[in-house]
Amino acid sequence: MSNLGALQERWHTLYTRTLPALAKARDPAQSRWPVNLDHCFARIILDNTIGNGEKQWDKIIAKPAIRNMTEQQLHDAISLGRDIETGKVDLCDLDEISLQCRGKNEGKYRSTPNKRAQSPNKPLTRGEEYFAEDTNQDQASARKKPRLDKQQTKLNFQTETKLPEDKPSVTDVWQTGATIEFIEETINRIRSHPTLTPYRKRLYTTLLSVPRGRYTTYAAMSDYLNSSARAVGNGMRHNPFAPDVPCHRVLAANGTIGGFHGDWGKDGKYANKKIELLRSEGVRFDSSGKVVGAPFHRFHTFEDLR
Repeated sequence: MSNLGALQERWHTLYTRTLPALAKARDPAQSRWPVNLDHCFARIILDNTIGNGEKQWDKIIAKPAIRNMTEQQLHDAISLGRDIETGKVDLCDLDEISLQCRGKNEGKYRSTPNKRAQSPNKPLTRGEEYFAEDTNQDQASARKKPRLDKQQTKLNFQTETKLPEDKPSVTDVWQTGATIEFIEETINRIRSHPTLTPYRKRLYTTLLSVPRGRYTTYAAMSDYLNSSARAVGNGMRHNPFAPDVPCHRVLAANGTIGGFHGDWGKDGKYANKKIELLRSEGVRFDSSGKVVGAPFHRFHTFEDLR
């Protein structure tokens, strides 16, 4: 059997047998299995690999997928399927991304800050409060700001923020300079979250070890956690603890700012906020928008805090 044929067989077994069986058995690898049919697993995985979370897969390749996928696309699909199987990625997050690609049922698993803010009886979470100010300001000033050309960046990297004159204290070494009590409280919130997968809990706990004034990358975190940059990116996209768990400190491997709150790149809706946060902590960027200095790698999982 050719290599392509072997990959096709592995992919077919994975989405038609392995994952549906786990879903029907309510395997603990996922806190929730939103689908259990083979075509649903294929949709979710292919939209997130072939479609890269931006387009539905059949807008890119012809049907049937299994006959038209390249070897690399098959590898990517199998890898993401294995991550679902082992709980390294959250299936609900991937399903929501897939549905958004198709313009269906947006916010199926979580409410957006706008929707929550409209209901005074539903208080915002800390993560939603983090973005609510920008959202309200965007709505209030939408008619006042001129629309930028698509090729025009909204960021000005020429002016660099000066490094803080005072050196960080001992408690600044972990997370945002808060007390150890605050860090313990945040870790307890992560560990007690009712729907996060074990991988997501470990991801957010590890992220707390990136100090104020430093940055890391999706690749560095995925190497440490033995996962994938895609799994780290999905976790950052749906971080429910921002800014206490500092997803703004995770950048792309090439030194650009990467994603923030679901948007990617320096023209993303929240890109200015990410740059502002990093600069306020002492992270510097050159005139092209790339970060200055080496990424942080000395991660810690805080296993000693029980």
